[in-house]
Amino acid sequence: MRNIRKETLVLLASLLIAAVLGLVACGTGTSGSSGSAGSNSASESSVAAASSDAAASTDLVGKPWITSILQGNLPAEQPAAKDDLYTHYAWNYLQEHQEQPATNMLTYSADLQATVVNTISDESKTGHDLDQLRIFFNQAADTEALKAAGLSEVQPFLDRIDAVTSIDELNALLTAGDFPFSPFITSLVSTTNLKSDFGASVLPNMLFSPDSLLIGGTYFQDAETPEQEQANQSAILMVAQYTMVDFTNLGMTLEEAQALVMQLIDFEKQYGKYADYPAKYLKSEFGAAAKADREARMPLDDMCALCPNFPLKGALEKAKKANASTYITQPDYLKALNEVWTNENLDSLKLIAKGLVLKESRPYRDPSAMNALLEKAGSPTPDAATFAYTACNSLDTLAQVVAKTYVDEALGDEAKARVTALTNDLIASYRVLINETTWVGDESKAKLLEKLDHMTLNIFEPDGGYFDYSALQLTPTDQGGTLFSNYLKLKQYRIDREAEMIGQPARAVYSWFALPPTMTNAFYDTSNNSINILPGYMTSLIYARDISDTDLLASLGFTIGHEISHGFDYNGAQYDAYGVPEPVFAEQDVGAFTSRTSKLADYYSTMEVVPGLNEDGQNCIAEAGADLVGMQLAMEQAKKIEGFDYEQFLSTCGTVWGAVVDARSLPATVADTHPLNNLRLNVCAQMYDMMYEVLGVTEGDGMYLAPDKRIIFWGKGA
Repeated sequence: MRNIRKETLVLLASLLIAAVLGLVACGTGTSGSSGSAGSNSASESSVAAASSDAAASTDLVGKPWITSILQGNLPAEQPAAKDDLYTHYAWNYLQEHQEQPATNMLTYSADLQATVVNTISDESKTGHDLDQLRIFFNQAADTEALKAAGLSEVQPFLDRIDAVTSIDELNALLTAGDFPFSPFITSLVSTTNLKSDFGASVLPNMLFSPDSLLIGGTYFQDAETPEQEQANQSAILMVAQYTMVDFTNLGMTLEEAQALVMQLIDFEKQYGKYADYPAKYLKSEFGAAAKADREARMPLDDMCALCPNFPLKGALEKAKKANASTYITQPDYLKALNEVWTNENLDSLKLIAKGLVLKESRPYRDPSAMNALLEKAGSPTPDAATFAYTACNSLDTLAQVVAKTYVDEALGDEAKARVTALTNDLIASYRVLINETTWVGDESKAKLLEKLDHMTLNIFEPDGGYFDYSALQLTPTDQGGTLFSNYLKLKQYRIDREAEMIGQPARAVYSWFALPPTMTNAFYDTSNNSINILPGYMTSLIYARDISDTDLLASLGFTIGHEISHGFDYNGAQYDAYGVPEPVFAEQDVGAFTSRTSKLADYYSTMEVVPGLNEDGQNCIAEAGADLVGMQLAMEQAKKIEGFDYEQFLSTCGTVWGAVVDARSLPATVADTHPLNNLRLNVCAQMYDMMYEVLGVTEGDGMYLAPDKRIIFWGKGA
C-alpha cells in the first residue's frame, strides 16, 4: 500500500471544496432528495444540446462503449446500437448533460419534493400527520428566524463538551439523559433473523463517513492498490467539506478548519478502518459473510466487554435499547475504538464529538454559512423550500410521513397493485429458471425455492406499516416551538417507537427504519429475505398511470429482477429463507456457483475505464451478477407480452440509466460496488440472444461477444 502524503490530502481538499459544495446545493445526500438547484431540466435541454458539440471528444479515452459515460468523452456521432447499445439509446441524455454531469434517477427525485411541498402548501388538506409535517416544514422554511437563532440552541451542548476535562467526565456526559446525542456509536432496532425477536444493531457513528450506507465499503479501509487509496482519500475529503463548514460556524477561518479536519481524519482512521462493510466479503471464501455475521451477534455484556473504556451500556440505556437479548455489532470496530478511548486522546475525542453534534444538527439550524461558501464557489444555493424539505426528509424526523404523503398523492393503490403483480410475475419466472438449471442439485434447489416462496414484498411501505404518529404533538412557533427543539422531540419519538419493538416477534420491516424510505432506492435485505421498493424510487421516470407494460418492465422490472437476484448472489446465498446466516447451496454445488461469478468478475476486470484504471470485477460482482439476472428475468417476462417491443425496452433502459460522470469523481465511482451505468446495460445485453436478434449484432460489431464467452447463471443454457 502506498501512503498519500498529507500535503497531497490538503491539496485534494482545496480542489474538492467547490465541487462538493455543489453537491450540497443539489441536495444529493444520503436521503436521495434533490433540490431545485439540481441537474438540467427538460426546459434547459436545448441549451445543453447546443454546447454538446464542444464537449464531444474525437480522441476517446479507452473503448467508446466503456468510456462514453465520462464527461467530455462522448463520440462525435451517435453510434449504432449494435456497436454501443447504451450510448445509442441514452444519446440525448448524454448530450444534454455534458456541461453538467448528472444521473437521471437522482434528477427525477425532485418529484418527491415538488409533490410534498405542494401538499403542505395546500391549506385545504388537513390531517394529524400532515399538520405535524406542516409545522416542521414552515419552521425550517423560516430562514430569517434560523439566522437570528444561529447556534444559540446547539451551543450549550457544545459548551458541555468543551467543559469536559477527563474521559470519565466525557463518559458521564455521553450517557446523561439531558444530552440528546450519541457520538461514536448509533443504535437501531434490528433482528438477527425472522425466527427471532427484535433486538438492536450497534454501529459506528463516524464523522468522516456517509451517514447511512457504506455501499462501497468504509473509506478508511486499507487499500489494495494506490488507485483505490486515492479514491478512498478523495471520498473522505468530499465528506469532510461539510465538517469544515461546520467548524467555520464556530468562528474558525476555512484554512483553520481545514487544518483541523486533516488532523481528525488521521485520528479517526485509527478505528474507522475497522468498520465492517459487506463488499469485503465478495473477495473472501464463500461462507465468510455468514460466519462473520454469526460472530457479530452477542449478548449485551459480551459486547460491552469489547469496549470497556467507552460507556456502551449507558449509551444503550439512554437509547432505550439495553434490554435486547441479542445484539448485532462490529467487534473489530469496538475493539479499535476502545484503544483510542483514553485521556491521552481526550482533545481529539472532544473535537470529534463536537463535529458529530454539528453534523447531526446541521439540517435544523441556520444554513447561511454554508450558503455563503456555496456562493463563493459559484454554486447554486438551496432555496428555503428545499432546505425545509430536507429537514423534514430525515430518518430522525418525518421521512416516513413524507413517504406516505408522496404515495397517497402521486402513486396510490393502483400503482401498488401493479408493482406487486409485476414482482410476483418475476418471482414466478425465477422459479422456472431455477427448476431448469442443471448445475444445481436437488438439495440446493429446495432451499433456493424456499427462499423465493418466503420473500416478503415491502412495496411502498414496510411489513406492518410505518410508525404511528398519532401521539406526536410538535410545538408551533406561536407557542414557543423552534425547528431544533421539535427535531429533538421527533428524535425522542423515534427512540420511543423503536423501544416498543424490542422483544417483539421479528418482521421484515426494520430495515425501513434504518434509512429514509424517500431514498431513490430499491433493495433486497438478506437478513429478512425481503424485496423493498421505496417510495423514493417511484418517480415519474419510473412510473406513470398510463405507462405501458414494455416501459414498466424496462424502468422497474429490470430493477426488481435485480433485487430478487440478490437473494441468490455471492452474499445473499449465504442466508436462508428466514435470514439465518446459513448458505443455501449444498457443498457440492458451491464450486459450480462460484465459477460462474468468477467468470463474470474476470470479464468486468478486463474493462479499462481510463488508462490504468479498470473496473474491479471482484468488487462489483454481486451487483453485476444481479444486473445479469435482472435482465434475464425481464426477458422472460417479455415473452409473455404479446407484440413486445424490444427496441422500446432498450430505449427506456438507456433513458432510465442515463448518467454523465465527472472525471474527478470517477475513482470513487469505480470503487463503488455498482458497475458504471453504461456497463450495467451493455454487458447484460451482450449475454442474451434477444440483443443479437433484435439489433442484428454479428461478429465485428462493438456489442458482439463470442458465444463461448457469454455468461448465464440460471436456466436451460446455464
